Amino acid sequence: MPNNEGDSIQVSAAEPRVRIKEVVTIWILFFINLFNYIDRYIVAGALDELMKEFHLSFFQGGLLTTAFIVSYMILSPLFGFLGDRYKRSWLIAIGLFLWALSTFLCSIANKYWQIVLLRALVGIGEASYAALAPTIIADLIPVSQRTFYLSFFYIGTPIGGALGYIIGGGVSDSWGWRWSFRVTPPLVILLGIASIIMVQDPERGGADNIRGDSLGTYSQEIRASRNPVHQLAVEAWTLLKTKTFLYSTLGFSCLAFTIGSLTQWIPVYVVKASAIAGTPYENSEANYVFGVITCAGGFVSIPMGSVVSKFLEKYTPKHDPLINGMGMLLTSLSLYLAIALAPYNINCFWGFTALTQLFAFIGWAPNTAVILYTSPAQMRSLAQAVNILFSHLFGDALSPTIQGKLSDQIMAAFSEYDISISECVALEY
Repeated sequence: MPNNEGDSIQVSAAEPRVRIKEVVTIWILFFINLFNYIDRYIVAGALDELMKEFHLSFFQGGLLTTAFIVSYMILSPLFGFLGDRYKRSWLIAIGLFLWALSTFLCSIANKYWQIVLLRALVGIGEASYAALAPTIIADLIPVSQRTFYLSFFYIGTPIGGALGYIIGGGVSDSWGWRWSFRVTPPLVILLGIASIIMVQDPERGGADNIRGDSLGTYSQEIRASRNPVHQLAVEAWTLLKTKTFLYSTLGFSCLAFTIGSLTQWIPVYVVKASAIAGTPYENSEANYVFGVITCAGGFVSIPMGSVVSKFLEKYTPKHDPLINGMGMLLTSLSLYLAIALAPYNINCFWGFTALTQLFAFIGWAPNTAVILYTSPAQMRSLAQAVNILFSHLFGDALSPTIQGKLSDQIMAAFSEYDISISECVALEY
C-alpha cells in the first residue's frame, strides 16, 4: 500500500480480525456522522421558510451555510492537532455537546445574526468528530479492510443528508422551521455520552503494526518542541509536501465547491423550476424527493467505491485516485444536464440529479483512504483536518454564498420578467 514519501512505516502481513469492540466503536462513529449530516442539511430543508420569516436575500441564505463551514474548516486543524496528542473520544464528546447546545439555541433565536453565529458554533462542534473519527477507524482496522469500513462510516453522509432535507422540509412545513432544529440535540447528547463510555482510542498506527520511526521524515525533535504553533506549522507543511496528499485534497475541493452549492440551493431551485415546467413542487416535496435521491445514490455509490477500489487494486496502484478523478468528471457532466433540463422537464432533472449523486459519492471512501495511507500514523488526525480545511476553504465554504450573491445580481438583471422566471434563471446560473 502506498505511503508517504520517505516514510519508514512497515505493515505486517498478518492482520488481526476485527473484534466486537471495534465494531461497536465504528457503529457509534457511524451514527455521529449520520446526525452530523442530518443537522447540516436541516438548514437547506427549512431554508425557504426561514428566508420568508427573516426576509432574507439569496446571499443571506447562503451565508448560513458559509458561517458553519468556515468555523468547521478553521477549527478542524486544531482538533486534528489535539487528536494526535490527546484522547480522541473525549475530544469528540466535547464537540458533540457544543454542537447539540448550539443547534437547540438556533430554534429560539429571534434575529438573523444570532442564527449565523450559532451555526458557526455548530461548525466548531462538528469539527471535532470530522477530523478524528476516520483516524480512529484507520488505527482500529487493518489496511486490507480499511476502505470497506470507511465506506460504511461514510454511508451515514447520504442517509443523514437525505433525512436532513426530509426533516427540515417536513417539520418546517408542518410546525415551523424552529422545530426542525429541535430534532437532533437530545440524540447528539446521547452520542456524546456513548463516545466517552464506549468509543475506543487505539494506539496511533496500531492496526498497521508500525515499527521504527512512525513519523517518517518528520523529526521527533519537532514533536518534542514546546511551541505548539511551530509543531502545527511543521506537521502541516510536511503533509502538504506529499504530492498525492496535496492533489487529492485539491481535487476533492473542486467537488466540495460544486456539491456545497448544489445541496444548499437545489430544493429552492426545484420549487422555482418545477413551476415553469408545469409540474409545481411544494418545498416539502422538493426536499423529500431530493433527500430520497441523495440517500439512494450514496447508499449504492459509497459501497460501490470500495468494491471498485478492491477490484482495480489488482491492476494499478493508483486505483483510489483513478476512482476519484472519474467520479468528479462524470459528476460535472450529469449536474450540467440536470440543471439545463429542469425548467423543461422536471423528471429529466431528477434522473440526472440521481446520476450526479451516484458519481459524486463514489470517491468519498477512496479519497479518505488516500489521505490516511499517505500520512504518517501519528499525524493522521492532522492530515484529515488539513484535508477538511483546504477542501472547504476552496470548496463549499464560499460556494453557497457566491451562488447566492450571483443569483441576487442576475435576478436584478432580469427584473422586468416574471418573478418566478427571474428567480429560476438566477439560481440556474
